[in-house]
Amino acid sequence: MVNLMSRKEQFIKGLVEHVDWDREWVEQHFMNFAPMFEIGDEIDFVISEAQRLRKRYSNILAAPLMYRVEDNLVYLVKEDKIIPKTNR
Repeated sequence: MVNLMSRKEQFIKGLVEHVDWDREWVEQHFMNFAPMFEIGDEIDFVISEAQRLRKRYSNILAAPLMYRVEDNLVYLVKEDKIIPKTNR
């Protein structure tokens, strides 16, 4: 979730209106969990996740793919560094 803190009010409003959660509880929930799920740069995150998954599950192909809501397309993210097979 990129720029999650900038969407705080939208997030809170959505849970209050659509899930019928108490606003004060939602604010606490958001502040407790947002730092855990905040993604700084989506490209860096996608690449690092693909590399982490390759290392953890060496027999499974993990490709850095990113879906963009703006244009409804899936992109293959080009990596600068690929973990050599010997490090998996």
